[in-house]
Amino acid sequence: MRLTVPEPSGYTVIIHPQNNNNSGFAMADNSILKPLTGFDRFDQLIADFSDIADADAQEAARGKIWEEFGVEGAVFISDMASFSSTSRKIGVCHFLKLIHRARRIIAPLIAANNGKLLKCDADNCYAFFDKTDDAIQASFDINAALFKSNAEYRMEEQIYLSVGIDYGRVLLIDDIDFFGDPVNTASKLGEDLAVKSETLVTKRAIEHSNFDVPELAERMTARISEIKIKYVRIPMTEPSRA
Repeated sequence: MRLTVPEPSGYTVIIHPQNNNNSGFAMADNSILKPLTGFDRFDQLIADFSDIADADAQEAARGKIWEEFGVEGAVFISDMASFSSTSRKIGVCHFLKLIHRARRIIAPLIAANNGKLLKCDADNCYAFFDKTDDAIQASFDINAALFKSNAEYRMEEQIYLSVGIDYGRVLLIDDIDFFGDPVNTASKLGEDLAVKSETLVTKRAIEHSNFDVPELAERMTARISEIKIKYVRIPMTEPSRA
């Protein structure tokens, strides 16, 4: 069996699937599939959960996962501004260099503000904090350090970060990863809505903080992928602490 796929250019691509099953299509090689997180206990619980059909048993398994890994705190997700558009113009190797430099600045400042840097993926960094105030402070410290660093470089070498912060209950898997609604929301703020050197903090994160929002700060509402997000645009000033 072969598939013929017409191309817009007028060329034709012919695909010869491997006949490893009755449908004639190639099956994925499980040996190349990575574990969900690499943390054995969590990965096994999710694998067991995926095999359960009974609704009551599913609910019990879900409760067990949240009981073991559920925590409440602040999610911090950063994104390098203008990464995609500018890397196309200058080249990806140039921006891989900037990513490396940015991570060396970000990592110690996350730790200095009582945060866990869980992972960095391309130009994004993902961190967890027990307190919203610490996450906000980290965003200011990081951007201040980047401003200082940028003064030593030409325009094309400068790094700008946008940050999204939310608060709520997440599944925190050791020092590896996290999952949950606050992760999704912080990602949308940091990657889709924030501009360079800007920190966007959800209304619910502000409510779990001692941060005094400036009177003139913009209070916004956005709807992304059918999700309504209320957030505040915080200027580059020192957050007040209790």
